[in-house]
This record gives sequence, C-alpha cells and structure tokens, in this order.
Amino acid sequence: MKQSYLVTEWVDQKTGAKGYMVIDELKGGFCAGGIRMRQGVTKEEVVRLAETMTIKMAGLGMAVGGAKGGIDFPSNDEESEGVLKRYLEAHAPYIKEYWLTSEDLGTREEDIVRLLNELGIQSSVQAFISKQNNKQLLMRNLQEAMTAIYEGQALTELVTGYGVAVVTEQALKKIGTEPAQAKVSIQGFGSVGASAAKFLYQKGFKIVAVADIDGTIYYKEGLDIDLLLSLKDHRGNINRNGLPERYEQLSGEKWLELDVDVLIPAAIADVINAQNVRFVKANLIVEGANLPVTEEAEAILFEKGVPVIPDFIANSGGAGLFVAVLDGNVDGKAEEIFTFLGGRLTITIDTVLTAVAKENIPARKAAKTLVESLSKEESYL
Repeated sequence: MKQSYLVTEWVDQKTGAKGYMVIDELKGGFCAGGIRMRQGVTKEEVVRLAETMTIKMAGLGMAVGGAKGGIDFPSNDEESEGVLKRYLEAHAPYIKEYWLTSEDLGTREEDIVRLLNELGIQSSVQAFISKQNNKQLLMRNLQEAMTAIYEGQALTELVTGYGVAVVTEQALKKIGTEPAQAKVSIQGFGSVGASAAKFLYQKGFKIVAVADIDGTIYYKEGLDIDLLLSLKDHRGNINRNGLPERYEQLSGEKWLELDVDVLIPAAIADVINAQNVRFVKANLIVEGANLPVTEEAEAILFEKGVPVIPDFIANSGGAGLFVAVLDGNVDGKAEEIFTFLGGRLTITIDTVLTAVAKENIPARKAAKTLVESLSKEESYL
C-alpha cells in the first residue's frame, strides 16, 4: 500500500475542530491541492484526495505532486473563518515552501488569499512563484486569471465545466460517436454542471435532460440551456415557473435512466451504484462530480463496455487554471486558458482511452497507470 509523503493532524485550540494536511508526493520540490471544510472530514478522506491530486496534476502535464487539506468543521458556522485562518497559520510554513493550495468544498479562494495576506503570505501558490525568475509576471497573470470575466461570468466558475465539456467531446470522438449527434443528460446544475452544459450547448450537443434538487427537466428535442441558465439561482436550482410547457418534469432519478449517449453526474458522490446501474443506457459516463460512480457500478459498466471517464481527469479544470498560468506560459486571459486546458485534456483523454482499447482495462486504471509510468519524469507534454 502506498504511503503518503507527509500527514499532519491539527486541533483548533478555540473550537476543537480537527484538520489535516496530506502530501501524497513531492515532485520538483512542490505539491498542489486545495483545502476543504465540512463536518465529518476524515484523515483517510484527505489521504485519498491527495492521491487523486497527484494523478490530476500529471494529467494536466505539470510536474508537481498531489496534496490536500481538510478541516472537520461546518463551513456555514459563524466560527468557520476563524478556524480556517488558524488552520492556515498552523500550515503556513508548508504553504510558503512547497504546498500550492486553493479552494475546495466549503472554502473560497478569495477567503484563503485574504487570510494568507493577513498572515504575510502573498498568494496561495507563493511557494512556486517565489522560486521563479519571472515571479512578478506570474503573479500579475495569476491575479488577472482569478478575476477574469468570460461572457458575464467569473472564469473561476467556468473552467471546471469547460474541462468536462472538452473531455466529453474528445471521449465521444475516441469511441466513435459523432458529438453533434450525441444526446446528454446532466445531474447537477451548480457551477460544474451548469458550465459544462453551457459549453456543450455551444458546441452543438443536444442536452435533453438536466436534474437539480427538484427533479429532472426533460425535452427529447434538446433543452434551451441559455434559458435554464437564466432561471437558475446560485445554488443551481432552476425556477420551474419559467419553463416552456413542452418540457417534461420527471422525478430526480430519471436523469440516469433516459435513452441518451452521455451521462454527466455533476452533483454528489455514489449516485451511480450497484442498485441503479442496470438502468443506465448511455455508452459514456463523464464524472463531473467527485466519485459519483461507485467501484461496484464502474466494474459493471466496464463489463458492458461503457467507459467511465474518472473525476480526476474530467473535473481537473480548476487546477488547470493554475497550471496554465504557472507552468503553461499562459497569461491570465480566459481565451488563452481555455485553449491551454483544451489542449492538455485532449492529449490526456486520447492517451487514456487508447490504453483502454489496447489493454482492455477501465479508464480509471489506465489513467493511474499513465501517472505511475510518468512518476519519475518531469513532464510528458
């Protein structure tokens, strides 16, 4: 069993909240991964997420290892900001020297950066920038990227969904399905699901179903995604009052059972499992959420010949923004970042699915094998 490079355990003296930092690997003297805050976070969860970040960074072509931070505390508690600041203070030496961090579930990048500034740390990726010759240019480009607006939305809210859209398009091409003819069903209409829908819609995909907390919206001829985007709130809930009468409103689980080419689970973990996988009719699943397909379900889908593009590839766009600026010679403009991310993910998905076809192994195993084969290399792109 693989051992983590470093694991810390921290207890907040004021609230008793527990926190962890896990460095899975150091590559080139650095590691990267965000900080999540939610009640119930465990050390084992953070270990697994750090391992996933190692794979994610390799898939993006940046020679840094994976890391993750986790705080077992409710993110909506009035004490949460104080807990986060004290966690950052305790881990400041790592952030200064080799941990490139960012937001994750329950935290926001702007809060992390502001709190780090109060602690005398200029950026959440200061460790990397401080050791580069062009540090001022990198910082300026990163600040531009973090505040960039694209088609009226923050770039930071779009890059993950953009990556999901790129992976979906390239995977369909690789398995011999014409993307323009593909029908798609998406679960979740938060930042990832909504932005994936936005970019797929722009590419000409027919998105026939979108599910949120209130159920599944379905129209066999394809939903008007621009309309749905205008009707959603910040939590990803769609106002049904503005929907055309021709749109059917189905139960929440129906998104999975429809006769479509692609399923994109972009909401919660374990949503496709051993109990419902038999209802899946799609020939491709792209994991927009973290771990939305259980191991048992993934094994069944593999036997049926249905590729499951793993989360650490499909939803790596957020990390890809940092990679583009820090390692990709890209400035902070949205168009350049999208171009960079599309290129890297296209190469990665082609490499992974080539291995799937050649070796008859699941996409998750192919991706992990790819990373292991590159573990001693600086880069493969």
